[in-house]
Amino acid sequence: MSAIYTVPDTASPGWNKTGETSDIDAPSLKAWMDAGDTLLVDVREPHEFEHERIPGAFLVSMSRFEVESFPQVPGLKTVLVSEAGPRSVALAERLHDAGFKDIYALEGGLSAWKEAGFATES
Repeated sequence: MSAIYTVPDTASPGWNKTGETSDIDAPSLKAWMDAGDTLLVDVREPHEFEHERIPGAFLVSMSRFEVESFPQVPGLKTVLVSEAGPRSVALAERLHDAGFKDIYALEGGLSAWKEAGFATES
């Protein structure tokens, strides 16, 4: 079953609502990060994260993911990122089903971030 994510009343053009899922595009995520109100979580595996990641992201790999220990930070939007998107969408659905609010997935993942011309680090 798909989850319905919280979308702000002032949704930016970067929102893509398809069916019952919401993603954020790379330019909108960059704006959120610049505003300092985003917790960015990379859900790829450690070797992928060590090779390349979005600056400011921290790792909670899908293989070690546990809803019970996932951080909830009031006042911050949580954006999950994977390589191309499917892993982050799957985990966002799990978190939403567990009652988490303001959980989003980066549309197109790290690949879309790089295609938009934004920096990565290793």
